[in-house]
Amino acid sequence: QANICWPWPLFFRDPWALAAVGIAVPAVLMGKFLVTRFFTLPHSEPEPSPKRAVPGEEDEVFVLYQGKQSIAGPSGSLSIFCLKVETFLRVAKIPFSVKGALAFQGPKGKLPFAKHGSTTTCDSHYMLEYLLNTFSKEGTSREHAESTRKGDAAGMLGDLALPGTMDARQLAVAKAIEVVIEHRLYYNGMMLRWGHDDGFAKITKIFFGAVPAIIKPFILRMVRRNVWDTMRAQGVATHHVSDVDRREIEDWDTVATLFETSGTPFLGGDAPCPQDCTLFAALDSLLNTPFPSKAKDHVIAKHPALVEYADAFRARFFPDVGPVDMAVRRESKLVMI
Repeated sequence: QANICWPWPLFFRDPWALAAVGIAVPAVLMGKFLVTRFFTLPHSEPEPSPKRAVPGEEDEVFVLYQGKQSIAGPSGSLSIFCLKVETFLRVAKIPFSVKGALAFQGPKGKLPFAKHGSTTTCDSHYMLEYLLNTFSKEGTSREHAESTRKGDAAGMLGDLALPGTMDARQLAVAKAIEVVIEHRLYYNGMMLRWGHDDGFAKITKIFFGAVPAIIKPFILRMVRRNVWDTMRAQGVATHHVSDVDRREIEDWDTVATLFETSGTPFLGGDAPCPQDCTLFAALDSLLNTPFPSKAKDHVIAKHPALVEYADAFRARFFPDVGPVDMAVRRESKLVMI
């Protein structure tokens, strides 16, 4: 019986065969990429966010997963959304632990996310809703103003003022500030960090310092492009960086006016409310991270009340992270072209 031998040596010597493979393989890969990128919906039917803990699991430790960078705010994360959730947990005095994670590890492909017993929660807004519903009788409604946690004052969860203690105008102002921060200022800051070369140079050192040099240019290009696509879809990347910078200053002026005319030390009155956690996270991310920003200079010069608010908030609820690094705060002075 004759042995059958495939003519592989002849195949590799045939330039037409090699050319066919060289064309076919990239074509197949490109086709797969195009179908996945433009014709496949990644979350066509997402699961609804859990409203509260599973009965009997309320006493489980709440585990917060967030990014951990060497140069960051008091939580160790550069994300205002991660810092917002950790601030809420500290103010409300809810037992928790923090673990480092990458965005792709989360169920929705972003940070932060959390695990509480058998429940996984994602997105900072719904995480705070989950925590309020789980740990206070009032939950997220304004119909009640007392906590079920024994020993807490009426309307309080730890040191947190629950929404039911706020009048309609207070709550509306607090939520308006939160919307400006999360849907305007966040993307303005993202543009200056990821879109502007000076900001991205710092991002490169913080996030990609451990990436092998041989693949670093490709990784940087891919990640920056993905972020850029997000900013372009939102709209901020369609503007010149000087326009973004000017709009960021205007937005901080709006936030400062709403805050300073409230006549109270916090958005929640005499005690911080959930939206105070968002305001502090945004201010600390602006003031105490080493990214160039004209908005930082503007807030420091024109709105000392916001700076004092952020510093006092940090000292009270993050006493373990030490004082503000004034050298980092002074590192701004971005020259726009």
